[in-house]
Amino acid sequence: MVDLVAQDPETAEASFAGFGSAEALWHLIATTSSEVDRSVYTDPVFQQAFQRAMNEAFIQGPDGYARDTLLAMGRWPFDSSSISVPVDLWYGRQDTSPVHSPDLGESLTRMIPAANRHLLPDAAGSLLWTHTEMVLRTLLDHVR
Repeated sequence: MVDLVAQDPETAEASFAGFGSAEALWHLIATTSSEVDRSVYTDPVFQQAFQRAMNEAFIQGPDGYARDTLLAMGRWPFDSSSISVPVDLWYGRQDTSPVHSPDLGESLTRMIPAANRHLLPDAAGSLLWTHTEMVLRTLLDHVR
């Protein structure tokens, strides 16, 4: 996906828009996530809230999703080595998603001088929901 965005961003964006729907995104998540993530995502309360949020996100169609995906996969319009504020990068060792960071943030951590990578052994891609307090506490520590 990254190569396609770099070589032909218009085709990539059209491809993302063709895929983009709340149902397609849910199917991707449900079929490619690790068991750790699936247990979070398929919890009835979480699943209902997540799907409601995704339905709202796609209410005007897939163009926003396509543009966001294109921007996420594209080159940054600045030099990452110029970032001087603390940056916390969170990854779960159990994350098996094919669209998340394949090296669990190792490369990104090297690109940002003030980056601190948190690699949680028992977590997966759902760590923002399973380790919320830890993430927020770390963020708050930066402003204290």
